[in-house]
Amino acid sequence: MQIDSDAPELRGAHVIVVGNEKGGAGKSTISILLTVALLKAGYKVASIDLDTRQQTFSRFFENRRSWSRDARWPIELPFHCAMRRGESNDVRANEALEFSQFADAIGAVEHDYEFVVIDTPASDSYLMRLAHSLADTLVSPVNESYLDLDVFSRAPLDRARRGAVAQYADLVLEARRKRRLVDKGVIDWVLAPNRKASLASNNAREIADSIARLSLDLKFRIAEGLHDRVIFRELFPIGLTALDRIEDVAIGGALTASQQAARREVDNLVAALDLPHRLPGLPHIASRRVWHARVAEYYRRLGAAELTQARN
Repeated sequence: MQIDSDAPELRGAHVIVVGNEKGGAGKSTISILLTVALLKAGYKVASIDLDTRQQTFSRFFENRRSWSRDARWPIELPFHCAMRRGESNDVRANEALEFSQFADAIGAVEHDYEFVVIDTPASDSYLMRLAHSLADTLVSPVNESYLDLDVFSRAPLDRARRGAVAQYADLVLEARRKRRLVDKGVIDWVLAPNRKASLASNNAREIADSIARLSLDLKFRIAEGLHDRVIFRELFPIGLTALDRIEDVAIGGALTASQQAARREVDNLVAALDLPHRLPGLPHIASRRVWHARVAEYYRRLGAAELTQARN
């Protein structure tokens, strides 16, 4: 049998990392919604909270577990791992503790679960870089602000300085290089505009144009993203989301137009990520290989098109 030398060494679980070095971009919100959406689709999902200081991801599932005890309907829960923060005066000892916890968490879920969702902190660290290098799908929420784009490019509007990669984009590009060397894998990077205003503005259009230009330079895809809706925040204390059966307890037993739109947005985001999905007669790892071949071909063509354009 001839072995494909370019075939990746895939884990059983598809790892989704939600990352952005800019604080307040909505990483935990996206992590929560993706985890619940996958659970509701019937997948076995594990979740890992790497933000040892904020732990918003972990508190949500604590709230959800508490609510589930007296809920009127079944409440889906992932296998959740919360990293404990190293608090000694020895930085290296802290890093060793956190690395050990993360390695144990990955080892515990990579073969028994279909998806692993990892929420990351808004800071550069060895652990954050390691998580990015493990990503199969990387989702980066970004708000409609040039302050948010500053971690991707130093000069999004200056054509003369196109390609001036900023710190977070550089972190991702390095993770991609390492991933290719380690197991021949690819990282499918998707930017998800978040907290979009309900009404379009000149600023929003300019930000969208800048993101489109950056997508060619940095090789990421763009999802439709989420609008700034109260429902994405107001259900946090009870551990529910817009995807849950909240209409069962709503006045009149129906969702509002905004709540229905919120559900559609989350569904559209999951669809845009183009994750591995169950195929008739194929185990999950085979579906992962189909996904990898599709994504690798997409980025190969993207690179070839850029090379042709540069020659012309």
